[in-house]
Amino acid sequence: MQEPVLPGCFLRAKAIGVMPMIDQGEKDDKIIAVCADDPEYRHYNDIKELPPHRLAEIRRFFEDYKKNENKEVAVNDFLPATDAYQAVQHSMNLYADYIVESLRR
Repeated sequence: MQEPVLPGCFLRAKAIGVMPMIDQGEKDDKIIAVCADDPEYRHYNDIKELPPHRLAEIRRFFEDYKKNENKEVAVNDFLPATDAYQAVQHSMNLYADYIVESLRR
C-alpha cells in the first residue's frame, strides 16, 4: 500500500504506538499505525520495531507541520502498542458514552 490514498478512505490498520504531543498547550496524542495490508509494514507490531530514521521522520513531520501557522507543538517520546490499544479503547468508550447515548435520547 505504498500508494497515495484519498482523504476519507478506509484502510485496515494496526496500531503500533502512541506519540504524545502538546499542541498549543493542549494534549493532542497521535496513534501511530501501519496499514495491515501493506507488505512492507504489516509485520510491525510495536513502534520500537520501526527503524530509527522512520521514527525521526514521523517526529519531525509533527514538529514542523504547524510552524507555518506560527503554532507551537511539543512531541514527547513514543509509547508502545499497549498504550495505543488503551488510547483507542478509551476513545471508543467516550464515543459510546457521549455520542451513542445522546442518539438514544
